[in-house]
Amino acid sequence: MKNRSKDYYRHHRNRVIQKKLNVIKNVWCRDETIPHPYEVDPGKLSKGKLHCSCYMCKYEKHEGIVKSKFRSKLDLMKKDIEDM
Repeated sequence: MKNRSKDYYRHHRNRVIQKKLNVIKNVWCRDETIPHPYEVDPGKLSKGKLHCSCYMCKYEKHEGIVKSKFRSKLDLMKKDIEDM
């Protein structure tokens, strides 16, 4: 295991928090006068997930695009069927 400093973990924690705050402000369009609870205490965003199923975040789901790992498994299964 690598010896990583507190600065390393602090940097990545802040990076994740900023990314999630960006989703709250820009994707969820939170520009109201009452701040969102996560904007008041952004440290809560370092754990957990923001469950967003909008078109921008889940375009594969909305367009019916198969992910590459599933596509490769399907291709292998089709090849096995053809070989039989």
